[in-house]
Amino acid sequence: MLNLLVSLGWGTLSFTKEKAEKIVEEMVNRGDLKREEAKKMLNELIDRGEKERKEFKEYLDKEFYNWMQKYELVSREEYDKLAERVKDLEEELDKKDD
Repeated sequence: MLNLLVSLGWGTLSFTKEKAEKIVEEMVNRGDLKREEAKKMLNELIDRGEKERKEFKEYLDKEFYNWMQKYELVSREEYDKLAERVKDLEEELDKKDD
């Protein structure tokens, strides 16, 4: 049954647990699934959704990093370090002016 859902394109969707439970419960109520099959399917849907979300996040992180490198952008951490360094240098200059 899971293969059927995947072939229908459902496998690529990110399900919340609640949505997956609702879909599986409807299938049980219609008689398309037995209760035992429903539990297995629900766990497989949730696991697949979590795996796909993780893979998508990793992909986005990698693409964003590549984009930052390509356009020579600095991270917030790098910016904060530079801002702190400028502040320290300004304080040193102020002390020398006194």
